Amino acid sequence: MVLYGYYMRPNPEHIVGIDGGGTGCRVRLVTARGGRVLATATGGPANVNSDFRSACDNILRAIAGAYAAAGLDFAQRSRDIAWLGLAGAGVGDLAERMERALGFARATVSTDRETTLEGALGPGEGAVAMLGTGSFFMRRAQGRERCIGGWGYQLGDECGGAWLGRELLRAVLHAEDGLCRHSPLTRAILERHSARPDEIVRFAHAVSPGEIARLAPEIAAAARNGDAVATEILNRGSELLCRRLDALGAQEGPVLCLLGGLAPVYEPRLPDRYRRLLAPARGDALDGTIALARRHHLPCPQAEAG
Repeated sequence: MVLYGYYMRPNPEHIVGIDGGGTGCRVRLVTARGGRVLATATGGPANVNSDFRSACDNILRAIAGAYAAAGLDFAQRSRDIAWLGLAGAGVGDLAERMERALGFARATVSTDRETTLEGALGPGEGAVAMLGTGSFFMRRAQGRERCIGGWGYQLGDECGGAWLGRELLRAVLHAEDGLCRHSPLTRAILERHSARPDEIVRFAHAVSPGEIARLAPEIAAAARNGDAVATEILNRGSELLCRRLDALGAQEGPVLCLLGGLAPVYEPRLPDRYRRLLAPARGDALDGTIALARRHHLPCPQAEAG
């Protein structure tokens, strides 16, 4: 006889939701009954594909901080449940390794794509474009979900902050090679690196995607001031953004949520077919982790046997 529902699931006192990416992680600790928030905490970078051990350590420290802030023993987690939405979790066995390392009664690690979509749309339909350090694009329609992107800094993350920063560094090198003209922004970046192109190469190899993404606000500000290179980079990013939304069929609606720190940069550059669909997100990825944990891990009201 196979048992389902209540007998197959833990009966926890608390739910822990974790949202993690290239620039940091966030933790929320809530009661299993009622969902009352007991504590929140933040931690360091948590892209499991970029650096699994560091991500694991940062996540565990942040979880410990949330339990401490709630006045709970960290060992309590062995009786609780968790859902983690982590950048890079869709690669290989990283999700399973993280689940085993956390010490919860039950934990699920998904990519941050699923938790972002759940947080933004709830049970509804529509599309989301996450435009942070990295990027991905998702749509839910007729009970099906489709995702484009989210492949990471090395091979993807087009339109995201790290991609923008890398495009700027590439433009500086191209200008030094005589392939294009310098702009005030590219000259400023070159001077920041002692006017040495090799220092820019060293910098690009030495730092994390999150650090390169810190150039994105400078690109946006320079474009507002008419900088030709910055404008070209953002125009290219906007074109790639629309190409991905088109491929998803996002123009069919009913809503489109632009998320992440770069959403205000790209929003005015969207064509009308997408601007008319823009709607605020219902919640964020951390809200999505709690909702998914509640749906999949809490005991069913009644046990079923078969």
